Amino acid sequence: MGRRSLYVYGFPALYGGANTELQHQIHLWLRMGVQVHVIPTDPGYLTEPLYDELRGTRAIIHAPNNFRVIERDAPVIGFCCDAFLSNIDLIREHSANTVWVNCMSHLWSLEKRRAAEGKIGTFLYQNPDVRDAHAAVLRDLNRTSTPRFLVFTSYLDAERFPLMEDHSTEHFGCGRISRAVPEKYARHILHIYEYFVAPKPKQGLFLGFDDQCAAKIGKPPSWIRTARNHLSCSQRALYEHCEIILQPTDTIENWPRVGLEAMSSGSVLIVDNRGGWRRQVRHGVTGWLCGTPQDFIYYASKMAYEPQLRLDMARQARQHLEALAGEDLARESWDQVFREIM
Repeated sequence: MGRRSLYVYGFPALYGGANTELQHQIHLWLRMGVQVHVIPTDPGYLTEPLYDELRGTRAIIHAPNNFRVIERDAPVIGFCCDAFLSNIDLIREHSANTVWVNCMSHLWSLEKRRAAEGKIGTFLYQNPDVRDAHAAVLRDLNRTSTPRFLVFTSYLDAERFPLMEDHSTEHFGCGRISRAVPEKYARHILHIYEYFVAPKPKQGLFLGFDDQCAAKIGKPPSWIRTARNHLSCSQRALYEHCEIILQPTDTIENWPRVGLEAMSSGSVLIVDNRGGWRRQVRHGVTGWLCGTPQDFIYYASKMAYEPQLRLDMARQARQHLEALAGEDLARESWDQVFREIM
């Protein structure tokens, strides 16, 4: 196979699951010898924290929305980027080899419309359960088109999230992380944080919190610090703080990026027993899967009172990460994808 070119419509970022995931995949693609072209959606990419890093690689960064640079029939990928779906006709003027990654567990309305129009050539997924569920719906929308439905292993560069084994001796650190959207918070989250017990003072941190989130769940108590996004608290600072990630949500997660970051960092996951968490977490070994608020309270308290067990689970999770997002597995999966689309 000759030199492979891949066009990315969008730009990686430090915050937000799909944006951070794209960052790691681009670096992996470059190491695999792929010529990566990045076409930003707007001029704001110049102020992105990762701009200088990406400019220092072999990736080629083009002007925003400059679809003329796309080689005929080269794959163009949209990583959970709504602008990709909105501008797909302009992209298809240069290449019909359109590749869409939906990082959610639900289908977007515009995604379904583009599928019905037969304008998406490949649908890519991190989670085979979501792939199967989505494919069943999308195939029925257009019986004449024959899109591919593929699964890839989403790579995480664990060196960016080093294992933290030494936490504060003064308090028990707990917290959660997401975009600042209300559905990422379970309505009973403050009840859980209030009622789990620890042998030393609890100190919480909510990264991804704003007025809309507060309108849903209420104002957190004074011992829980809140930050709207990574500009006021970095992801790494959150994991350095958190001995556990205590994260009940009202959403069904597809392939939560926070899960991989937390396992790499040594923050034990206490999460919902549904969606992508079931594929990431080995209950009682690398984290805890919960079905009720009482489950969250019990396992959070257990981790607070059994520090050696928590540390053992954190180390197990770090080892398990290789089987979920390791470079060898990711390379193999992307090679299979590239054989299909290039």
